[in-house]
Amino acid sequence: MKTKIVLFVIIAFVVGGAVGALVASGSSKKEEVSTQEARVTMMPSKIVYTTDESVMDEYRFPTHDNLLIMDRAYAEGCEAILVRIAPEKFTHRHAHNDTEQLYYVLSGEGNVVLERPDGTVEEHPIVPTNFVHIPRNNYHQIFCTSADTLKYVAIDCFTFGHNADEPTWDSHARVVCDDNGYNYDEVRTR
Repeated sequence: MKTKIVLFVIIAFVVGGAVGALVASGSSKKEEVSTQEARVTMMPSKIVYTTDESVMDEYRFPTHDNLLIMDRAYAEGCEAILVRIAPEKFTHRHAHNDTEQLYYVLSGEGNVVLERPDGTVEEHPIVPTNFVHIPRNNYHQIFCTSADTLKYVAIDCFTFGHNADEPTWDSHARVVCDDNGYNYDEVRTR
């Protein structure tokens, strides 16, 4: 299972970089390739990240847990998090203007509630092996509907680069705590 998660993270990292290069260049194929080559030479030396929950940086929000797989500080356009939602719990309702998200469901069952910018609300059941795409600027919330904890890998894809005011996952977690009235010192457990 760990091998699959690491492979998924690496594929998402490479695809995210390629998509970002294509969108950012907005021009010819030749320029796209040179942009991709420049990104490859700028990648950090760390390539493989652990998914061992006992050693990952852990954030226990009142609604769910986030365990950091790969911090945005190590990449130009993505980060990876293992999300755990206990039975009968759910994430807070929120939207991202700077990232679209990809989820790969590992265990448990749940529902994705997505509110489109036009106000249309959709609900989608999710089970292990489902792959979920959350577009930018769409309010969303994930609910655990099973007796087992819902676990999924979340990849944030910052198409235009991550927010300069939040250069790390930890800086983003502090903003989430401030926005939702959570105590950061209680949320950050490891």
